[in-house]
Amino acid sequence: MNLIEKRIWDYLDGTDTAEQRELTGQLIKSDPLYRQVYNECNSFNSLVSAIDQEEPSMGFSRNVMERINLEPAHASFKSLIDRRIIFGIAGFFLFTITALLVVLFYQIDWTQTTGFKTPEFTMPAIDTAKYLNSTFINTFFFVDIIIGLYLLDGFLRKKLKSK
Repeated sequence: MNLIEKRIWDYLDGTDTAEQRELTGQLIKSDPLYRQVYNECNSFNSLVSAIDQEEPSMGFSRNVMERINLEPAHASFKSLIDRRIIFGIAGFFLFTITALLVVLFYQIDWTQTTGFKTPEFTMPAIDTAKYLNSTFINTFFFVDIIIGLYLLDGFLRKKLKSK
């Protein structure tokens, strides 16, 4: 579609702006090419609008839905997959991994010793009396009791809702 046809169709459809509409109207009146394209597009537009559109009957949707309901339901994918195939694939991979581990452990020379020594590390002495005083222990037990009561409340509420 060229620019002239686009302008004419916008003019006929009323999708252009007022300024463009006025300019296109002047061009249709003055330019014979615009007038010819306008006449062709206008006749085509009136021809298409005069055609009656066929509409389906009132019970069309109902009939289609009844036909769909008569179709057999497709089986779920779970029933389409054979469990023996899944177990066969899993068995193959387990056998392969086991065989690789057996070959790996068979080829290791267990009698050879290495010259690697682990570094010695001693933990520094921690004075627990400094951190585990009576205030800490009382706070710890208090928080535990609060959490326990919260969990007990949730359990009892679920039990009441189920009844």
